[in-house]
Amino acid sequence: MEKYAAANAASYAKELLNSMSNGLTKNIEDLRGTESVVPPNLDIKIPLFEPRQLCRHGEAILLVIPTANEFKTKLLQEICERQKPKDAIMHSITMPFDSGVGEQPYNDAGLLGAHTRISNALRQLNGPEYQQTLVSKRIGTVIVASIENFIQLDNVSRPTDYGVVLIHNGSTGATTAGLSCGVTVPPAYVERARRFGFEGNPNYGRVTVGQILAAHVPGLDKADFHSVLAQHSRYDLLTDAVNLLTVPW
Repeated sequence: MEKYAAANAASYAKELLNSMSNGLTKNIEDLRGTESVVPPNLDIKIPLFEPRQLCRHGEAILLVIPTANEFKTKLLQEICERQKPKDAIMHSITMPFDSGVGEQPYNDAGLLGAHTRISNALRQLNGPEYQQTLVSKRIGTVIVASIENFIQLDNVSRPTDYGVVLIHNGSTGATTAGLSCGVTVPPAYVERARRFGFEGNPNYGRVTVGQILAAHVPGLDKADFHSVLAQHSRYDLLTDAVNLLTVPW
């Protein structure tokens, strides 16, 4: 992880220097409202999760969120809290894991990244350090939930940033999935991001499109460029997608 962070920092610094001499837009107002919000027209084909033997120790619920991202954690906690069975006790823990698909997933790598985080969390729960937690908190249901943004390149007329949401019941094997509305992205910035290379797969990008946009356009938020390009916040789009889902209790 430290190696990737250092490489990303170096790439970002290099891009700041390159931005002084290339022809990409550098003014935030020139980009404002130039892109569109598009509906989630992609099919989500959820890979199977490896079956896990999670013993039932009571009636309580354990929500596991395999990321350190505070917004995603809060969003997933809120939907599970709203939909949990009446009078159920729910505990929540974060268990950050790498997605395994690079800093910038493309195409199916977005779904794979969310799936990988959940799979790693379930594997970790089988370790002795968490078994005691399951027993002491009388856990009967384990829910693991993940959100991953990605850029869709295949079968679209213009590169589009979507968010995929997976909520998996590790006790029953049931899974719910959803896709946010997307925001189209200027192809030149996507091409620029892809020039920084991949983590062994052309869908596992090393540098995010948001990093490239922020390097070229002062004041642009690399995590929520959507707010400028399409005048719709990424956080609102993800919230809308999550609120449409039913937790698979």
